[in-house]
Amino acid sequence: MGKRLTYLLPAALLLALAAGFLFSSQTLLGLINQSFLAGLFFLLLGSISLVLRSGFFTVFLQGFKQVKLLFFKRPRIMESDWFQEKDPVLQKKTETLIRICTSLSLWAGAALLMFSVVLTCFYLYQS
Repeated sequence: MGKRLTYLLPAALLLALAAGFLFSSQTLLGLINQSFLAGLFFLLLGSISLVLRSGFFTVFLQGFKQVKLLFFKRPRIMESDWFQEKDPVLQKKTETLIRICTSLSLWAGAALLMFSVVLTCFYLYQS
């Protein structure tokens, strides 16, 4: 998966070169704006996911959980082993899916930003 993602940036560069030669300057301007905003969105999404996966907020979440337990008592049935059992297979699949989505969003964001920068160069050259 990682090797295929490294081809994403050169593909975005080639696609931007092709679009720069094919489209007019007005069409390029709309494409530049949309690809830049989409790239920022994907980078923001991937960065948030990366920070959450790193465990930065676990201390805060544990503190809030302890405060919640002081004010709201859990039913006894919720304290049994049946409700606290966590499936290791499901956790591993979830972690793998989150890791793949984080990687894809970061690479896609970088590719879209590079695409918009190259198109900006074409737009400025045509003006």
